[in-house]
Amino acid sequence: MVRFQSPSMMPLIGRVMDQSFHPDIFTMAKHFWNLLSFYLAAACVLPVQASDSMAFTETGAFRHHPSIRIELIAAEPDVVDPVALCFDASGNMYVVEMRDYPYGKGPSGSPGGTIRKLTFDASGNVSASHLYAERLSFPTSIAPYKDGVIIAAGDLIFLRDTDGDHIADVRQTLLTGFNQGVTDSNLSGLRWGLDGRLHGVNGGNNGIIYSPQSAADPLALRNADFAWNPLTGRVSRTYHTGGGFGLIFDRFGRSFTPHNINHILQRILPVKAMERFPGFPSIKATSSISDHGGMARIYPISTAQTRVNHPEQAGYFSSSGGMGLIPGTFTHGSLVGGVLVCDVVGNLVHRDVMYPKGPILEARRAPEEQSHEFIASRDLAFRPVGLETGPDGHLYLMDMQRGVIEHPDYIPEQIMGNYRIREGADRGRIYRVASVDETSYENTNLASATHEELVAHLGHENDWVRGTAHRLIVERQATTNRSSFKEAIASGSITSKIHALWCMNGLGMTHIEDVQLGLNDQHPEVRVQSLKILEKHPEWWNQAWPVVQSMAQDPDAEVRFHIALILGCHPHPDNEAALIQILITDIQYKWSRRAVYTSLRKNPTRLLYKLWQAYPDDNAGHDYWNDCINEVAYLTTARLDEQNIASFAHLLSSIDTGQRFTPSNALMALLDGAQMGAIRASLDKGIRKTLKTPLENLADESNNSVKRSVWKLSKALGLNELPGFKNTLKSSLITAKDNTKPLSVRTEAIALLGLGTFHEVGQALLELLNGLEPNKIQKAVISQLGRYSEKEVAQGILSQWREIGPGLRPLIIQTLLRRKEFHLPLMNAIENGQIALGELNLDLEQRRLLRKYSSKEVKEKATSLFGDEEYSNRKILLDEWLTRLPAKGNLTKGRQLFIEHCAQCHQSGNLGVEVGPNLTDMSHRSVEDLAFNILDPNMAINPSFVAYEAETKDGEFLSGIVQSETPESVTLLSAQGMRREVARSNLRHFRSGGLSLMPEGLEELMTPSELRDLIRFLQTSD
Repeated sequence: MVRFQSPSMMPLIGRVMDQSFHPDIFTMAKHFWNLLSFYLAAACVLPVQASDSMAFTETGAFRHHPSIRIELIAAEPDVVDPVALCFDASGNMYVVEMRDYPYGKGPSGSPGGTIRKLTFDASGNVSASHLYAERLSFPTSIAPYKDGVIIAAGDLIFLRDTDGDHIADVRQTLLTGFNQGVTDSNLSGLRWGLDGRLHGVNGGNNGIIYSPQSAADPLALRNADFAWNPLTGRVSRTYHTGGGFGLIFDRFGRSFTPHNINHILQRILPVKAMERFPGFPSIKATSSISDHGGMARIYPISTAQTRVNHPEQAGYFSSSGGMGLIPGTFTHGSLVGGVLVCDVVGNLVHRDVMYPKGPILEARRAPEEQSHEFIASRDLAFRPVGLETGPDGHLYLMDMQRGVIEHPDYIPEQIMGNYRIREGADRGRIYRVASVDETSYENTNLASATHEELVAHLGHENDWVRGTAHRLIVERQATTNRSSFKEAIASGSITSKIHALWCMNGLGMTHIEDVQLGLNDQHPEVRVQSLKILEKHPEWWNQAWPVVQSMAQDPDAEVRFHIALILGCHPHPDNEAALIQILITDIQYKWSRRAVYTSLRKNPTRLLYKLWQAYPDDNAGHDYWNDCINEVAYLTTARLDEQNIASFAHLLSSIDTGQRFTPSNALMALLDGAQMGAIRASLDKGIRKTLKTPLENLADESNNSVKRSVWKLSKALGLNELPGFKNTLKSSLITAKDNTKPLSVRTEAIALLGLGTFHEVGQALLELLNGLEPNKIQKAVISQLGRYSEKEVAQGILSQWREIGPGLRPLIIQTLLRRKEFHLPLMNAIENGQIALGELNLDLEQRRLLRKYSSKEVKEKATSLFGDEEYSNRKILLDEWLTRLPAKGNLTKGRQLFIEHCAQCHQSGNLGVEVGPNLTDMSHRSVEDLAFNILDPNMAINPSFVAYEAETKDGEFLSGIVQSETPESVTLLSAQGMRREVARSNLRHFRSGGLSLMPEGLEELMTPSELRDLIRFLQTSD
């Protein structure tokens, strides 16, 4: 039941009243009327032709996939600030309301989160809304449990109503000790897994967690997500946390999580597997699987807003959080199984289609959504935060309805004063998303279902029905016969087999015969889950192990991946052969290789020898083989200790330099691994000396790359300087400067120089940091200079700033910001005009690093030079022009203005020449953002579009942006697309002019009205 008690409850009216919130009041009013028409006539659909050859549908303020329909089912006062929801077994909805976002309620910031219980009538309308619990601190997530719910609100808390008044009178803390941070990084994503445990994401805030009801030792989460077993009370670390808000499982138990710019991460390697191999490299085992990149392009339809902290993120994923899975009940078959990801800043819900990619999945845009989103809204206050499947098989989409969704910690301080941070805190929306041809509502009530009825539901197409039946079976712990489960395992659907196996395990009824049946199932998904169950039963390992080892030949890469993982659980003499077989079969898949490495119980020296022997004669897959050999070489010595020091010494002297592959890479990996092992091991001095002779031999006979690794290891071992070091350093100084040598030889020499002191090599390195040298040389120099901490490093780099090409400037800035010792020289260079502030193009975090976290002197200088917001040397002009811009512009006039003033250097659609940034499709850039960039092109300059000046040896002067660079030449691009390639050997000087190629002063050539016309054209051109 949707009730609007006053006009202020409508989504945009509050912001229309507050004219300081957004300058374009007319646009906001238009959005308000668009949304109002949606509430009055939600069933009205108007086809809009999409460029991807499918007509997307307009419903009120929404544009969405034509195979779905959207209806509003709840709004304020029934629900406010919804961020998560779940359904109990009776079909009642429990909604988490984060009413205290972002800093708590009231002046004191007191806990203000609540839980709402919504009941439904037979038609699917909300019949009542009850305040179930209140005074919760930033609640983020919820899951049903027995006759109550478990919530994430700082702690893991069980809530229960014992007297039937729809108010929780039991509040029990199950787990506490989670660290708290910015709300989207607190614990969240509560989900029941197939294993009967409640899973959650840590969000990256760590914590030492424990149960007040248990005597078990506290658990340090560190960088891991967690799972809680309700039967034992035990909590475990599960996977590396993605650091974001939300978690979902697909129907086969794979798990996914988002994190801001990385909208879909798969949790791949479990923590326990990675930790059983001492020395396993530090990798992020929860990894992006998007084929459209980290910070992927998105296509909002709302009016573009200025990104006050990261302007470069406009039109890209920057705030992904909250996910959903399209259930099997959707009648449009191609949608089923699609993963949905919300972007609250973009006012949209994105869909990815999942495809197998070896042992993991790959997320791709659907063909019909290459430039559209599954759901997008024109309402700037539409803040989607997650989707859940309901008992009716439909999706329920939560909309927090906030005017400002960015956390204040991420908003520049001076800009914050213009925002009503809690605007929309009295609003909220929940939408029902269903197949377009599905108009009925049928609530499935499982609360009173018998055990047999629940087992029959384990293969149901509705994810909620299937999952709830599973949960209830395990919760009830009923003593029953195995026949119904065995029937499902033998002849049921894939999902019924998987759920039946796990339910039996949760009831303690599983026999080894059941698992063996699953291991031989025709469906790889069933085989994978059977392996996971077997892992939990060490008492069966001896009997089952021959079958497990034989499955190293399984035809499915995901099954082989899990075989590699389980082999590490049980030390068996025949494991090595199975692991080697998997490694060679799946050598092209890095995650399969890593799974094998986690199961190496002994020093992998034997594996390294076997890989050398199996190296293919043809060229097929050599890159994968080389990667694998280098990885195993690193692992061979990464846990260097007194037991394997002798085998390592033997290995160093036994590598055959006549091997078909390049042995120096494997040798370097051995040495670098040993360096890490030596740092960890604290080896006895006498044992360390046993390595001195083989290291001296290698340093005397090998190439420069190997020498560098040898000397790094000798330093880590605390050995005296090896013979020949000084002489090699001197020869490397000469080689590094010799432009007749191959680039690879010069870069090796530069890497060697990095082992000397700055006093010995600093000046030579700085001399190579100039525009006459190839980028590869300069990049190698920057890498080595970053190893030193002397302030002279920064001073030397800054003195060469004008000589450094655009492709290297971001790396230079990272280097200068990495060490506090470099901050003061950087500030001095800005103060004295050596560097223009706009050339640095610092983002919000980089500005704050200098203004808040550096030395006192640096903080004072930085504060005087720039604020939290983007800096501009024309701020007075910009602010004055913004007040004079009309609400709308004329498209036709804007097109003509583009031709007159911009086309000689910019392209938009089929107009103009692409010298500067391509201005096609600027719909994701706000009016304010475009106006600032047009009127102040030097405010923050993309390094790719800084103007450079070149003087040739024959006296010619050229200017333009650097279009391309090779070791031999530089190509400059100037107005009207004029290109000029200049040989580096013919350059006398090559330096940056410090300004954008685009000149200032465009305000003298057009009026504010004309500028608005131009912006209108840029925002609509395609």
